[in-house]
Amino acid sequence: MNPKKRIYIADDETNIRLAIKKFLENTGFAVEDFENGDLLMAAFLKSQADLVILDVMMPGSNGFVICKELRKISRVPVIMLTARDSDLDYATGLDLGSDDYLTKPFSPMALIMKIKALFRRMEFDRQIYAERDLLTNVYNKTSGIEIAENELNVSDEKSLHALFVIDLDNFKGVNDNLGHIVGDKVLVEAAKTISGIFREADIISRFGGDEFVIFATHISDMSFVEEKAVKLCNELRKSYSDGDNVQNISASVGIACFPVHGLTYDELFKHADKALYKIKKQGKDGFAVYSNKHTEVSHGKEKD
Repeated sequence: MNPKKRIYIADDETNIRLAIKKFLENTGFAVEDFENGDLLMAAFLKSQADLVILDVMMPGSNGFVICKELRKISRVPVIMLTARDSDLDYATGLDLGSDDYLTKPFSPMALIMKIKALFRRMEFDRQIYAERDLLTNVYNKTSGIEIAENELNVSDEKSLHALFVIDLDNFKGVNDNLGHIVGDKVLVEAAKTISGIFREADIISRFGGDEFVIFATHISDMSFVEEKAVKLCNELRKSYSDGDNVQNISASVGIACFPVHGLTYDELFKHADKALYKIKKQGKDGFAVYSNKHTEVSHGKEKD
């Protein structure tokens, strides 16, 4: 059984505060009420709530002050209450980090709807954060593998999929010579470039560091593979500078295809990684398709 969501309320108007508390408790929430914001803040520092409701005008620290303090330590959703129907109050609350606003008097049902909407949004955000790389917003390693494996589990040998493993060449030099801020910029731009090359249905993930993996599903033929690989190499070949130092970036790409190079994700990744290693040994900045006959294809030209 899921624990009840806990809500803190701060409002110096006792009748309003207790009425809200009773209604929320009857709806199934656990509620603690406080007659001012300072008491709520003290309680929150000891034990965080799932949502906070703050009256704007209270003795001591008003709702705006408490909201600002909460935002220094927590992403907890905050709903502001006010007796003044003022656009300035509304804008101030949002600017300080509140999530929603209600003007007194208001319907208890309107408050419930806002609370439920905020909890739904939080759950959606949690799911997104759980499956996405926070820097580049592509899938993270775990999600990328899981989605690809699910697709492979329902694929027969008439299907054709391709797994691309990409390393950004000389990326360490960017961090060492230009700094990690520029390094993060390179990764974000690389993710956008890769996303622009592939289709919406293809699974793009960052495996950590400068390594990206793409699982391209239901491709038509091997010409698709070569076309995408050439674009990856051409569009990821860039230079970055801080005014004094210049760092050149390129991409090494290894590719393996289902079903000819493997029937499982582990097999495909192992073989794509071998093809990638071959490119790295040959001087980087190119692509290779794994072959059971140990023949690689680099930039469309066969190399034994």
